[in-house]
Amino acid sequence: MRTVWFVILAFAAAVLDASAVPEAEILGTRPDLLVLVVVYGGLVLGARPATLAGFALGLVADTELPEYLGLHALALSTVGYVTAAVWDRLVRANVLVQCAVLFGATLLHDVIYYLVYYRNHMDMFGRFIVRFGLSGALYTAVLGVLVYAVARAAGWRGIADGTHA
Repeated sequence: MRTVWFVILAFAAAVLDASAVPEAEILGTRPDLLVLVVVYGGLVLGARPATLAGFALGLVADTELPEYLGLHALALSTVGYVTAAVWDRLVRANVLVQCAVLFGATLLHDVIYYLVYYRNHMDMFGRFIVRFGLSGALYTAVLGVLVYAVARAAGWRGIADGTHA
């Protein structure tokens, strides 16, 4: 049943990432809902589902820029695997730990993606990461606090208590 809800949530995140997130932009920075879903998928479901979900969501995101097909899939599947592995070594029910993991996961995604995207212009890569990567990671981590608060209120054990199947 968790997997069905996760698929529905991933689909909603993909739709919202393309439609509503541009409207939530603050000073050119946007939260990354796809990373948020993949990271919490790793927390709730484990490494394999998070990696597969990251790959699938990445392919969906790659349809926006087909000349880099597979790049989001690579970045998000790596994020899914790494964060699920990290969750197993941390106190997952702590909101600050979840925010730190979300911050790091968003930065990891951006570094992988934009390192390839700006591979011939490393100066642009550095400026992009400093200007948008750090603030986007912070925005996503703050959004994670809201997800955590909703999870606590709704009794979603996987996120609020840090337990997964």
